[in-house]
Amino acid sequence: MEKHEINKKIEEVSKSVLSYCMARTANSQDAEDLAQDILLEIMKSAQNLRNDEAFYGFMWSVAGNVYKQWLRKNSRGKSVELNDIDAVEQFDFEKLDKESDICKLRRELSFLSEKYRKATVLYYIENKSCAQISEELSVSENMVKYLLFKSRKILKEGMNMERIYGEQSYNPKGLEIQFLGNGNNRYWQLAQRIVPQNILFACYNDKLTAEQISLEIGVSLPYIEEDIRILAEHELLLKEGNKYYTNILIFTNELSSEIDRKTSATKEKIAEKVKAAVVENEEKIRAIGFNGCDMSSNAYKWQISSLLLYNAAVERLEKNIKLTLPVDKFGTECLVWGIEKGCNSIFNSDYVFGISTVSGNKDGFIRFMDFEKISGDLVHSYFSNSNINVFLDIAGGKTSGFGENDSALVAELVKRGYVINNDGNFSVNAPVFTEEQYNELLNILAPAAQSITEDAENLLGDVERIIKNHIPVHIKKLAGGMAFVRILYDAISAPVGVLYREGFLEKHDSTGILPTTFAVAK
Repeated sequence: MEKHEINKKIEEVSKSVLSYCMARTANSQDAEDLAQDILLEIMKSAQNLRNDEAFYGFMWSVAGNVYKQWLRKNSRGKSVELNDIDAVEQFDFEKLDKESDICKLRRELSFLSEKYRKATVLYYIENKSCAQISEELSVSENMVKYLLFKSRKILKEGMNMERIYGEQSYNPKGLEIQFLGNGNNRYWQLAQRIVPQNILFACYNDKLTAEQISLEIGVSLPYIEEDIRILAEHELLLKEGNKYYTNILIFTNELSSEIDRKTSATKEKIAEKVKAAVVENEEKIRAIGFNGCDMSSNAYKWQISSLLLYNAAVERLEKNIKLTLPVDKFGTECLVWGIEKGCNSIFNSDYVFGISTVSGNKDGFIRFMDFEKISGDLVHSYFSNSNINVFLDIAGGKTSGFGENDSALVAELVKRGYVINNDGNFSVNAPVFTEEQYNELLNILAPAAQSITEDAENLLGDVERIIKNHIPVHIKKLAGGMAFVRILYDAISAPVGVLYREGFLEKHDSTGILPTTFAVAK
C-alpha cells in the first residue's frame, strides 16, 4: 500500500483500535499506550500489503500480536492523552549543567530504541518540524508528537538512574560459531566480529532488552541494532516481548573445563585400552603383510591407534546411536553451536582430530586421520577426483606408464609427500591394504574396538548430563546432539592426548611413511 493510503486507513481505524484496547485494559492511560503501539506497528508493516482489501484482517492480526506482547511485559509505562503532548513540546536544554547533565543526556540518547531516537534527533538536533519528521519517518504528525513525548519521558527517567556497565563492556568475550548439517551453512559469517559475539554471550543466561544488551557490552544502541536484527532473523537470538535470549548452546570455558575434568578417568581408560591393543596385536597386524607393514614403530602406533579409535568411536558408535538433527527456520537439518575463544579444553588443544575419507571412480578409498600439530598435518583439501584416482592407481600397483596429464598429477603428489619416486617407479607414502587385509585388521582389533565403543557410549551419557546442568532450559533439548558432536574430541582426541603426553606416541619427524593416512585399494 502507498503511504497516503496507509495514513487514511489509520485515521479510519484509530477509534476501533482504541475501543479494542479499552476493552482489554484497566484504565484509559494503558489503553492509549497500547493503541499507539498497535498503530505504530501497523504503520511500519502495512506497506508490504499489496492492496487495501487485506488491510482489516492484517490490522486485527497485528493488534492481537501486539496485545500479547504487551501482556507479557513486567511493567506497563503510563502515557498521556495525545492532546496533552503539545503542552510539553520543548525539552529545556538551557537548564542542563554542561559538565554532568549533558553527558547524562548523551548517554541516555545512546540507549533510546530506533523509533524514539530518530524522532528525537530529527526534532532537537536537526531542528526539523513535526510535519517534516512525519514525512521522513512515514508516520502521522500525531505519531511524531507521541514519539517525542515518550522519548522525553524515557530520557528524563534515565538521567535520574545510575547506569552500571556490565563486565563485557571492559572484558569482551570471543566466540566461534560451529555448524554440522546437511545443507548450506548460513551462520559462519554472523559472529565473525566481536560485537555480535558479545551480544550472544550477554543474552545466554539472561533475557535482556536491547537497552540492557547495550549496557552489558558497553556499546551504544545505534551500533548494535542491526546486529541484533540479523541474529534474530537467523534465530541465533529469540525474542520474547521486548527481550532477547540466545538460542544456541555455547561451550563456555567453565562448561568445557567441567566436562574435561569429570570425564578424564574414562578418557584415560580408553587410552590404556588403545595402548594395550596396539602393543599386544603388533605381531599379528604386521603379519597381515599389507604394503607398509614394515613401517617404523612410531608410525605403526599412530596408524593403529587412530584407526582403532575411529572404528570404535565413529563407525561402531554411529550404528548404535542415530543422531537426528533439528531443522532450522530455513528448512536445513543442522546443529549450530558456539565455542568460547581461548577456552582451555580439548576443543583448542594440539590433539584436535580431523577425519576425511575420499574416493574417486576407482575401487577403494583413502582415509586421512590427523591430529593437529603433532601427527604431520597435511593439506588434504588438495585432493580432487583426478589425483585421487592417480593415487589409488599407484596404491593398487601401477608404478609407471602414466599419460601426460596423469604424470603432472603424479609429480604434484610427489612434491606434496603423498607419493615416493624411486628412480621413475612410484609408490604411495602410506600403508596400503587390500579389502581382505583391511577386514582382517578390523577383526583383530574388534574386541578392543567393542570395549572402547561401550566407553564412548558412557562418555556420551556423562557429557549430556553435564551439559544439561549448565545450559538454559530452552536449549536442554540440544544436549544429546551436542554430546554426540563432541565425541570426536572426547573419545578420540583426548585419549590420543593422554598417549602423547605419556610418550607412547611421539611427534612425527616429517620423514618416512605418513603416520595417519592409509589406503584400501584393489
